[in-house]
Amino acid sequence: MKIDRDLIAIFIVDLLATSGDIALSWTSPMLPKLQSNDSSINPLGRPITKDEDSWIASLLNIVAAVGSFPFSIIADKFGRRIGLIAIAVPFIVSYLTLAMAKNLYWYYFARAIGGLAIGGGYALLPLYIAEVSKDSNRGAMSQTLNVFWAIGNFIPYAIGPFISIFWFNVILACLPASFLVIFSISGPESPYYLVKRNKIREAENVLMKLRSKSRDEIQSELSCIKTNLKQDDNQQGSFFDILTNRKLLKIFIMCLILVLTQELSGFCAIMYHLEMIFAVSGTNLDSGVCALIVGFASMISSLISPCLIDRAGRRFLIISSCIGMFLALALLSIFFYIQDETDISINYIFWVPIFSLILYIFSFNFGICCVPWTLISEIFPTNVKHIAASSITSITWITSFLTTSYYNTINSWIGLSGTFCFYSLFCIFAAIYSTIAVPETKNKSFSEIQEMIQNGKVDRKTYVEGEILLHEIKT
Repeated sequence: MKIDRDLIAIFIVDLLATSGDIALSWTSPMLPKLQSNDSSINPLGRPITKDEDSWIASLLNIVAAVGSFPFSIIADKFGRRIGLIAIAVPFIVSYLTLAMAKNLYWYYFARAIGGLAIGGGYALLPLYIAEVSKDSNRGAMSQTLNVFWAIGNFIPYAIGPFISIFWFNVILACLPASFLVIFSISGPESPYYLVKRNKIREAENVLMKLRSKSRDEIQSELSCIKTNLKQDDNQQGSFFDILTNRKLLKIFIMCLILVLTQELSGFCAIMYHLEMIFAVSGTNLDSGVCALIVGFASMISSLISPCLIDRAGRRFLIISSCIGMFLALALLSIFFYIQDETDISINYIFWVPIFSLILYIFSFNFGICCVPWTLISEIFPTNVKHIAASSITSITWITSFLTTSYYNTINSWIGLSGTFCFYSLFCIFAAIYSTIAVPETKNKSFSEIQEMIQNGKVDRKTYVEGEILLHEIKT
């Protein structure tokens, strides 16, 4: 029986994904503790202000915009393996600092260090997984990130409200520490990186281990890697190259719009303030329990995309995801409009916030959450892939910083109803745009994808196949 060593390597790397997304939902159970007057709960000894709340929540995002670049440079110069190992260190420092901090500025420092690591993780993790996976299951392997990101989002809801700030953050530090030890011992280098550095023998050895095949059996795949890298030899490998090449610029804008949809649909702002949203909704259920239910739904829904992405296709999942988020956010907007702007009782629709947010998280997770990162890792030529990923990651986290830091301000201007209405409108725009502009890359090698992009073809056949598959699942 052959062992899928590529799957083992990917699952080890996924621990780093979990370490990162914990930081996104960390604020939901922790901010209420920091707002407490009880010194046994709040290590600061006083409640934080709204401005301090906003900085703790959003500082991670603005630093993440910078974090993608240094780690991408490390990965390009010294290897994907070294780059991923380097990301684990600031995660460990961040969580241990949060565990012991007694001063607000240490919280700022810890969140900033965590942001540095999470920016690097979002740039490198999809790239590494795409490069060590087989073409036949590259989509599904990339979507394991989604599962472990969702687990990371769920952990703070599951344990954060019930234990102290100290022990909560100590537990969180164990995840990147475990990754650091295991991956340092057994993590393989990307065969693409090794071939790019002309380390052919090492690339052969890595492919033999990953595929559990003999040297002769991996020659075909090695040839494909060489061919793909040879196609990129004429590329300059700079951001200027992306800007001056019409086809590269087109796919850069496409990927940027898809990833920005994650933020402009309000994901980070909602996840950071999930318990508070339930608290003001007037629901009969405890806000902490509601947040836990939504977090669990996030984890369960993340299991869908690995099963469907290589069958239904990337494009189909993105469009379906955007439509589902639009419906959920529109329903939530209507609920808060009724609550805040009319005299109609919400007693009979108290369930709408939790239903809408479960639908939103469910729709977000099986499509727009991770599929765009899969496309980024597939669709760009190798020589500009890390630059494109870093640039898109940076712009995305800047947008995330703005949406989270100004979340309370926007609510005061247009209310929760208006805020969720804006989020929903961007989702429907993204669905329409994806229908027109997003190509299908499922079951294609990197060389085939580049040929498709250069020819300007969009594979619509697989979108139709996706619709047929969804119909089969429903029936």
